[in-house]
Amino acid sequence: MPQLECSNCHLPLAEDDGFCGNCGARAPVLSHDGAVRPDGGTWPEGGAPTRVASDDSAGRLDGGTWPRSGGDERTRARHASTTQPDRFFDHAASRPDNPLTNATRYLCAAAYLNPSFANDVIWELLASRRAVAPSIGMDLGPVIRHCLNSRRIQLARDVILTILLVAGLILATAPAILVLTASFVLSFLPGGVKRRSLAAKLLTGAIFGIVVAVVVGIIGAIVMFSFLTHSSLPVGLLGSGTGKTVALALIFALLSGTAVFVYTYTRYQILREKLRPGVGPFRFDASTPEVEARIAEVEAAQWGNLVLYAEQNPFIGMGKSIRTWSIAIELDRASPAGRDWVHPKARGYAPIDSVELHAEIRRRLLKLKDPELPPNEQISALVVEDHIVGEGQRRWDGPLMDPARNVPYSQASEEAIEALIRHPQAGLRYYQRVSVNDEGQAVFSDSRQVLSGTDQEISVSAFVYAAVEGRMFYLEFVSTALPPVQHQYHVINLLTRMSRGKYLTLVTMDAARSFFSFMLGSPFRLIQTLLLIRRERKAAEEDFASLTDYLQDNVGARLSVREHGSSNSMHTYIQDLDWAKYTKIIERLLTDTVLDFLVSKNVDVSAYRASVSVAINNGTVISDSTVTATNLVGGQAASVQVNQQSGSAAAAAE
Repeated sequence: MPQLECSNCHLPLAEDDGFCGNCGARAPVLSHDGAVRPDGGTWPEGGAPTRVASDDSAGRLDGGTWPRSGGDERTRARHASTTQPDRFFDHAASRPDNPLTNATRYLCAAAYLNPSFANDVIWELLASRRAVAPSIGMDLGPVIRHCLNSRRIQLARDVILTILLVAGLILATAPAILVLTASFVLSFLPGGVKRRSLAAKLLTGAIFGIVVAVVVGIIGAIVMFSFLTHSSLPVGLLGSGTGKTVALALIFALLSGTAVFVYTYTRYQILREKLRPGVGPFRFDASTPEVEARIAEVEAAQWGNLVLYAEQNPFIGMGKSIRTWSIAIELDRASPAGRDWVHPKARGYAPIDSVELHAEIRRRLLKLKDPELPPNEQISALVVEDHIVGEGQRRWDGPLMDPARNVPYSQASEEAIEALIRHPQAGLRYYQRVSVNDEGQAVFSDSRQVLSGTDQEISVSAFVYAAVEGRMFYLEFVSTALPPVQHQYHVINLLTRMSRGKYLTLVTMDAARSFFSFMLGSPFRLIQTLLLIRRERKAAEEDFASLTDYLQDNVGARLSVREHGSSNSMHTYIQDLDWAKYTKIIERLLTDTVLDFLVSKNVDVSAYRASVSVAINNGTVISDSTVTATNLVGGQAASVQVNQQSGSAAAAAE
């Protein structure tokens, strides 16, 4: 009997293992003839293909060999997928761990700084088996694991504080109220990691003085009341007396304050050490096999070329759709030389192959990062990839669903891609996606560095759709922009080089400021978290039940983690200008490439030239639902279509 091994990390597995204990991937099973299939199914007669070692000693599951280094991103991604030769759709392959990008670091920090963000990520990606939105400039795996860790330490904090609060209010009522009163005043302390002015420092001292005065005043009132009435003041079931009141208050404050400080220190240590620039992914304790298996699915699916969307936006994960235009022309043959313009004759149909056109567009776009160009002229952060979109409402037994895992496929084969390009009326639409992450290059002068490289934190994407229908050629262009991650999550950049003294002061101040809200709200947050966990488990069970109860379901992606943590707009005007710059570059290269291609196929391009002039020079730009245009409609028989609901516009010139 052959030795079972994980199809993802290739570690040995026992026969009764359902999941890999290392990476969480589903364990393979033995077929009727003893052959191993990694997705849990059975191989057809003839047995499983053999694993062939590649140049880096990693074998392919389909029996082939990996290509040597070289080629563009599309070729490498297709060879890296797990798509079998006889399948049109399959699962994308996971990628090796790399140092965290800035966007990944900030979104990991969001899990600790914004608990609702962590809950949303867990709900959408772990509590369901939906499709996964693509990731631009970030990696979902570390974000999910930090969201789980954030919930874990917050749950432990709320359990401890709830026990202390309930015990304090029942057993030592007056001391507990005394501590809560003092902590309420501390909640007005100024916070943040920025430098504080003299006025802020004076305000901090004043608040501390007020707290001390309040505590002393309350204790003095208790002592005076006992002295005047010649009696002791009850303080709960543990006894009475002014001295015991003060002692119990100190004990309650010490226990609860320690719990809050330990939680705050742990959180800041993660933000400071585990999410510093250049750090690699941090591995927390493994979750349950089911959770680990789902994380492995999500980590792989984010790199796929097939995206199913649940709502109206087909470009989920790409940011806001800002600029859109389209062109439609007849595919007439070009007029021969010396044509009689007085008595025109039918020129005939000039067929073109849209697959060949897309290949030419890809070739020309990749020249923007041509290694033969000087390094300072290359757009090194440019990526050209396949991007297939489709509605998420799918049959469970359809070709886009994996019957073994009951999750959508995320990778289309090359054969399927070519078929979809040639069939523009299919249920899936093919786009060629061009993405540019705005990463500034280092500046050199005579081998001396003038400036280091910078990350503007935005991503610009352009989607190209070309179709041939009814002797007509249709070209569509959609540009999207992904703003930077929210400012509040950039706080981790200020913690790395902070001195030890300032760092401990920051943690202490934050713990003191948060003590009242943490303490008083702990029972409510604990109940809310437990109910949320129960809802997540119930949602997962309903997902499995829908397989037998319903013929189809909506399995499309509803949340993009990168978009969820993004700002509503660009942070600087330069970022707006960079979006316009890269959009114009891609747009101009695209239209020129299509023009050259049509000319080479003997197509009459007079209508195309006029339409491009209208679409580019007088195109429509949508920004925050505001239409901005110059000469919105221009040229003979030109028209503009605006979709107010989705905030996008399409300029169509015929």
